[in-house]
Amino acid sequence: MRVRRTFRRAAIAAVCWAGALALTITGCTAPPTASGSGPRFVTPPLIHYTSVLWPVPLELVGAEPGSRLRLAATMSARQGHWSSEATYTVPLSGSLDLARAKPQLAAFDQPDSAGLFWSLKGPDLTTFDQIGLWMRSTVDVRVDAFDGARVVATKTFRLDGLGLGSRPSRVTGRDLQRAAAAAAAGSTLERPAPLPPGSPESGPVGDFYSARSIERPRTPAVLVFDDTSPGASSDYIAPLLTQFGTAVLVLPSGGAATGAETVRAINAATVAASLDWLDARDDINARSIFVYGTGSAEQFALWAATRFSNRIAGAFAAGGSTALLCLPGSDVSAVFEDGIGVPCQGDAGRVNPAAVFPLDTVSGQIVLACAERDEQLLNACRWLDAAEQARGPHAGDRMLRVAGAAHPITVPPGLPIDLGDPATAEATEHGRVAFWNAVGAILLRATRT
Repeated sequence: MRVRRTFRRAAIAAVCWAGALALTITGCTAPPTASGSGPRFVTPPLIHYTSVLWPVPLELVGAEPGSRLRLAATMSARQGHWSSEATYTVPLSGSLDLARAKPQLAAFDQPDSAGLFWSLKGPDLTTFDQIGLWMRSTVDVRVDAFDGARVVATKTFRLDGLGLGSRPSRVTGRDLQRAAAAAAAGSTLERPAPLPPGSPESGPVGDFYSARSIERPRTPAVLVFDDTSPGASSDYIAPLLTQFGTAVLVLPSGGAATGAETVRAINAATVAASLDWLDARDDINARSIFVYGTGSAEQFALWAATRFSNRIAGAFAAGGSTALLCLPGSDVSAVFEDGIGVPCQGDAGRVNPAAVFPLDTVSGQIVLACAERDEQLLNACRWLDAAEQARGPHAGDRMLRVAGAAHPITVPPGLPIDLGDPATAEATEHGRVAFWNAVGAILLRATRT
């Protein structure tokens, strides 16, 4: 759950920095409705809450100093009922700043104005229902402040899913073939073999999301290798990336949530043709194309960043290996070039520095992250260590090792998804904020270049 705040012009959807690296997405909204005397919730003017929420200013003012208040958040939807709560002691000022006040009896220990949202507990949902609820609908979360059994303040937050109104266009193999042929006709550079007629690549191969910005006629683009894990799939990631002013092309890569298995091969010719297709678009800045992959898809993004290093402006990845892994139970790679599998690492449990991608060849910035308590890929941070060594020092890179966090650190901030373990939930949420702050900072700079 995140906020969108007006920045520069109300008609332009852009992103700005707020406070200590807290990102907020801009948007036109009505001012807060809370008014009058007595306890009441106060938010900054011109703020619009969405289903992806960074911590933002949120205060309860006019409360009795020294009183102990229980804040309870509730949400009812077709899919079920969700709730969370936290107890606070009102300071002498009578104003309870949730971004600064430390809670008691809560699912989180540190001050967090979004804590009541990402700690919501409710029924387990199917992937389809989860996406429909958090990304493609509007839900109302009501927050009540109780003094004993008496409600002293209440406010309803309307959360719009980032995928509302999002209509990606389907990209076919024929589209890519045309782009690849046009690029080959104008270049003498060696390219991967063209997509074979009748191959799976000749059908639908991806989805394209236009950037949600009218500030620039040409925008950066992100080539997303889709991870199917809960909250990490393109249904969540692509709408968020477009809010940063970038276009997105999603290539399904499948994969299990172990960080060590894949179920779909990646063809180098398909990736090359995808880059050609993006290059040919009038609305894309061909010098600002990034790659993204998390979990089992991290390896594909880093492979693409090094295989096509002269065409990639940077890479974002987390939660997986930093070397190309063989398919389960075999020595065959998940990436193919000219029908031949690219050399791969057979054992994800053994970090082999010689197998790590040569990330020093990527000229742009890289954001990599790992969870120190990753239950899916136990040695995720050792894979990151090896990648950092291969990469060497590079201005603007971010290598995030999130202490105490679990595997799903790339789910957009504020979403109550895959945070069921109280021992890792808060650290995982903090990791999500840090990861997306780092990614957003790079993409925002790229949109202004």
